[in-house]
Amino acid sequence: MKDWRASILGVFFIVLMSSILTYAFLGYPGIGFVRPLGEFYLFNTYNFENQSWWSASPNAVTGLLWDYRGYDTLYETMVFYVGIAAVAMFFEGHAKLRKTGGMTVIVRSSARLIFVFIITSAFAITIFSIKTPGGGFQGGSIMAIAYIAIIVSLSRGFLPEMDLDVEKAHLAKIAGLALIAGLTIVPVVYSLASGSAAYALQNLPKAWAPFGYPTFLGFASLSGGLIIPIQLGEMIHVGMGFTIMFLLLTLKDKED
Repeated sequence: MKDWRASILGVFFIVLMSSILTYAFLGYPGIGFVRPLGEFYLFNTYNFENQSWWSASPNAVTGLLWDYRGYDTLYETMVFYVGIAAVAMFFEGHAKLRKTGGMTVIVRSSARLIFVFIITSAFAITIFSIKTPGGGFQGGSIMAIAYIAIIVSLSRGFLPEMDLDVEKAHLAKIAGLALIAGLTIVPVVYSLASGSAAYALQNLPKAWAPFGYPTFLGFASLSGGLIIPIQLGEMIHVGMGFTIMFLLLTLKDKED
């Protein structure tokens, strides 16, 4: 009887959600129509002719995340940090990473090779997100996959041999968040020191606020101001956060 009621409730929920999504889809504007706010972002994100509001990033999504709505992304990063810290508090004592046999030699050898490619991809997706799809969160998630592959194929006890354990992952996560926080308050310190206007998380100069991070690296390589270093901080923060989660969820043995 209970299974029958659960099935009816499940069908009702599916129909309700399908109806809501269908109604929302039918309410979309026609092709070619851009809302005023979206038009502002698209017009100013990478506008060499008028740099008053630009983010210097050809990737408009990245420009939105860390320039136009950077505070929102900063708070999301802080929430992620607090969430990881809260989960870690449920694990009492200091976990000991015991080494096991792992999987077959073929899998272990492949994992070592693939690990390098995954970490390289994580950095590439993070750094080049200024021009192509990607970002710090995506790069950090990919980085965590590399360590998951090591945990699964070589055993969790192999990570200390790579100079990584739960405590060091926590420190790296804090360092990533500190990099983001440091880049956020540098304009404020500049404002206090120079007596001119500048704002927390300000990326590029404005007519009334002269502070700005370098728009270009070298002679022609676009940097988008603070976007690349702040993406790297996000990558380290997210990657180490997920790695800590996977380590804690797989640990069963504790130190005596």
